[in-house]
Amino acid sequence: AIANVRNIEHAEVELCPGLNHFHGGNGAGKTAVLEAIHILCRGRSFRSPLVRDVITRGQDAFLVRGEWQDTQQGVRSVAIRRSLTSGAELRIDTRKVARISEIAKLTPLQTLLPDVSELIFGGPKQRRNWLDWGMFHVKPAYLTVLRDFLRVLKQRNASLRIGDGDVRSQSAWDHEFSDLSQQIDQFRRQYLDELEPYLVAVMAALIPEVKLTYDYRRGWPAGEAIEKLLGESGPREVKYGVTPWGPHRADIRFKVADRDAAKVLSRGQGKLLATSLKVAQVALLNELQGKASLFLIDDVGAELDQEHSSMFFRLLRDQGSQIVSTSVQNLSGREFGFSASDTATFHVKHGAVIKE
Repeated sequence: AIANVRNIEHAEVELCPGLNHFHGGNGAGKTAVLEAIHILCRGRSFRSPLVRDVITRGQDAFLVRGEWQDTQQGVRSVAIRRSLTSGAELRIDTRKVARISEIAKLTPLQTLLPDVSELIFGGPKQRRNWLDWGMFHVKPAYLTVLRDFLRVLKQRNASLRIGDGDVRSQSAWDHEFSDLSQQIDQFRRQYLDELEPYLVAVMAALIPEVKLTYDYRRGWPAGEAIEKLLGESGPREVKYGVTPWGPHRADIRFKVADRDAAKVLSRGQGKLLATSLKVAQVALLNELQGKASLFLIDDVGAELDQEHSSMFFRLLRDQGSQIVSTSVQNLSGREFGFSASDTATFHVKHGAVIKE
């Protein structure tokens, strides 16, 4: 149920477990439906960090409520309300919760948006976020370690900025920072090792012409102890007020024929590779935990051609994924391998959502 999200003042939608497609003209409200689902599962919009951009003009709050069948815990309900004045109110089964992560862990949510290729062509933060998504759902202990690391990083950087040239002011954080950095590095390496065979299988189906390798860079030089590096670069750190080494600087360099993939792949190939990376995560999660994922796909056909779209949707179908997609055209689930009983179609017009 959606209230006051963009141009959708009110809508109630019952999704089927398979393919759910929303079609309509430009500006009708199709992407707003995806945005509302993203808010429900992640606690935030994928379009804007500002609440006022999401709330319907003339209103002071939006509300999104959802109910779904959890494979392990039965029926669960979630509600998120955000206003211009009182912040966010989060509820699970009518119980107030303080952290978005409590909601996010209920449903593994992947997005395939027009900027999906930035996972390949964009900066390191995109790839770190991709890694963090996988470990958040596959390795529950990772979130605690990551939170502790970010806390120590923030405190250490604050200490650097007020240190006035005294490197001792931040050294008290170095041991804990080093220990947490190494834990995160171990989590990431193990996850990438587990993911690799799934990525190979997905790429063989979606983009077989590309032979991929990758170079994981942990955020400090190989063979070096991070605590030693921090000690040696102390004066420079104080000067700039930032910590130059650590997992917050990590990256994954994808390579094709030993060259940077971002420099040799076309935009279309980049989209296919980014899509493969996300589908591989879904396959690994499904194998390890028997948990299906939810995929939000905006503007079907803009990202992948017909042949690759069909293969992509079939891969998701085989993983038991639920799909919510949009486009200006109506689509038949049959062309993507979904039966009529496993497909739902909705027409969106002027903020109204009508099931067909």
